[in-house]
Amino acid sequence: MFLVGSPLLLALLLLTGLISAMEGETAVSTPPTLDTFGYGFNVAAWDTSRLQSMGFNWMKVFNTPGEKQPVNVLLRLDANVTHLSDVDAFGDNIQSIAQNNGAYIEAYEIGNEPNLDASYGWTTSPNAADYVTLLCEAYGRIKAADPNAIVVSAGLAPTGRVIGDWNGHSGHEGGYQDEREFFKEFVAAGGGNCADVIGYHPYGYVVDFDTAPDPDPNCTNGFCFRGVEKLYELMQANGLGNKKVWATEFGWLVMPPGSCTSDGSWDDRLWQTVSEAEQATNLVGAFEYATTHWPWMEAMFAFNLNFNKAVYYEPCEQMRFYAVQDRPAESALSEMPKVAGAAIGELTISPTSITEIITPTQQPYAMTRTVTLENTGTKVFSYTVTAVSTNPLIPTIITPTGTLNPNEQSSFQVVIESDGRSVGSYNGAVSIETTISTETEPTTMPVTLFIFDEIYQTFVPLILHKQ
Repeated sequence: MFLVGSPLLLALLLLTGLISAMEGETAVSTPPTLDTFGYGFNVAAWDTSRLQSMGFNWMKVFNTPGEKQPVNVLLRLDANVTHLSDVDAFGDNIQSIAQNNGAYIEAYEIGNEPNLDASYGWTTSPNAADYVTLLCEAYGRIKAADPNAIVVSAGLAPTGRVIGDWNGHSGHEGGYQDEREFFKEFVAAGGGNCADVIGYHPYGYVVDFDTAPDPDPNCTNGFCFRGVEKLYELMQANGLGNKKVWATEFGWLVMPPGSCTSDGSWDDRLWQTVSEAEQATNLVGAFEYATTHWPWMEAMFAFNLNFNKAVYYEPCEQMRFYAVQDRPAESALSEMPKVAGAAIGELTISPTSITEIITPTQQPYAMTRTVTLENTGTKVFSYTVTAVSTNPLIPTIITPTGTLNPNEQSSFQVVIESDGRSVGSYNGAVSIETTISTETEPTTMPVTLFIFDEIYQTFVPLILHKQ
C-alpha cells in the first residue's frame, strides 16, 4: 500500500485502490426482461394444455387467474377515460389485483388501443396525456404490490397516417389518432417512465409478414406486420431504445363464409381478409421474422387461439375468424421451432477505468495497460477504440479494432505517456464504439494520471486472529 503526503491524498489513493479492486463489467440500468422469447396467444377459454402442446409459454387473458397457471400470464386491465374521474379508486383497484393475484400474474397490460375512441379503446376522443395519467398510476400501484411484475403500455392500434389535427393534436381526426403521433405525445407526457415494455398491435392485414413498412407501396399507410419497426424507430429517437416491444395482439383475418360476407358488419373488413393457408404461413413467418431480425421484440401474442369456440359470439362475429384452432395455422404454429429470440451482442469491459500515480521525477514516463473486451451476448459484433482528443491526457491505443464472436474475448492496450508535467491530476478517456445496435452509445472508459510531489511506500502489518 502507498501512503502519500496528506490525508486528502491518502483518501484519494485508498478510494482509487478500492475502485481498482472492484473493477469489472460495465453495467447499465435496464427494464425487466424475459429469459426466453415470449410465444403467446390471446385466449378465450384458458386451454393451457393446448398452448403447452403447441410449445407456447404465454397467454393473454382478460380476468384474473386466481391460481398459478402452467404458462405465463399477461393480464389486460381496463384503462379508459371513465377512470379519470377517480384516479385514486382506479389505482386502489389495480393495487388490490396485484396484491391478491401477483403470484399468478407475470405481466400487466394497462388498457387497450387508447388511440381509438372505440368501446374497447379509450371510449372517447383519444388523449395521450390523459392515458399516461392512468398508466403512471397503475405502474406505481403494481410495483408497490409486486416489484418484479412487468408493466406493458397499452397496445396501440395501427390507424394509418392521419392528415390534419384536432384540438391541437397532430394526426387526429377526433375519433382516432395516428398511432405514431399518439406515441410522440405519450413520450412527451412521460409515458416512457411508467412502462417496462411498450405495447403495439402489428396486425398483418392483407399483406405478407415480410412486407417492408413505408414507403413500400404494398404496405399502404403502414398497414403491415413490419409497421412495428416504425414504432421502434420512434422509441430510439426519444431515448427509449433500451426498452423492449411486446406485440400484445397481431394476426391475419381469414375470409368468412358467404353467409357472413353479406352481413353489413363485414363491409369495412373484407379488404383485410386472407385464406386459411395464408394465415398459417404469415403467423409462422411473423414469429420467425421477429426472432431472427428484432432483438428489441421480446414477446408476441397472436390474436387469437380459440375465439371461434366461444359460445357467446355470433356465428359471423369477426373475432372468430382471427382464431387458429382447428385451422391450418394451429398445426403450423405447433410445428414451428421455438427459439430464445433474436441474437444480440453484449459488450463487457475489464477494467472499467485506468488510474496511474507518479512523481515529477519519474518523467519521462510511459505505462501500458491491457483492457479485456468480451462478447457475453449471442451475436457477433465489431468494435473500434479511440482516444478522446478533447481531454488534457490523450492516451495511445494499440490494436484499436477487432471483431468478437459470442463468448469470445479480445484486448487492446492503452499507453499513457507523460513528460514535463507538473503536480496535479490529468484526465483522459477512451471511447469504445460497437456495431451491436444503432441506438447504443459508445462506451467511455476514464483514464486518469495523478502526479504527486512525493509518494511514500509503507507496509500494513498482517494480524492473524485465532477463532
